[in-house]
Parts: sequence; structure tokens; C-alpha cells
Amino acid sequence: MRERLQTEKGYVETDLPSERTMRDILNRMGYRLKRIQKGKPLKKTPETDAIFANIKAVREQARSDREALEISVDTKAKVSEGEYARGGKNADAVGRDGGEGMGP
Repeated sequence: MRERLQTEKGYVETDLPSERTMRDILNRMGYRLKRIQKGKPLKKTPETDAIFANIKAVREQARSDREALEISVDTKAKVSEGEYARGGKNADAVGRDGGEGMGP
């Protein structure tokens, strides 16, 4: 806050209260620190309905074929789409001691 007042409003550093005093004033006024949103929720892509319609048609075809064996697989995929609060960065890309990410 102090830096913004100096750069944008032209205040001199000596004219402003100390950092601790500024925090106390802002707390009294009801301002609180809060976490930033990590990323916007993913939206449904236009192809989603077509994909599920295709899956349903293939299932119906497989069920009518007596020789076909149906296997159920539950999968999830990450879809990178839209704007993200941290520029598209995620925790998997962050290196650790051994240089490995946090993901699989």
C-alpha cells in the first residue's frame, strides 16, 4: 500500500505512516488479506456433448453385438483451457529437491 501511494499518488515516504501502523489502520478499516483464486474453473467445451453422444452410440452398438465384450474404464483428463490466475502454472511443474515435480 505504501509503495502504491508513493508511485501513483506522489506521496513522500516520510509523509506516510510506518508499515506496521499502516497495517493496523487497514485492519481497523476492515481490510484483510485473503488468498488469491488459483485458477478459473474449467468451462464445458463445445465438443463435450458430441463426445458423449458418440460414446453412447458406440455403447449401444456394442451391446447389440453378442460377440463384443464391454469393458468399463473410468478416466479423467486435464484440459488446459482459458485464463488462469497464475498464468497457467500448476503445482506439478514446481521442482523439488531432486528436480522432480509434485505430480506423477
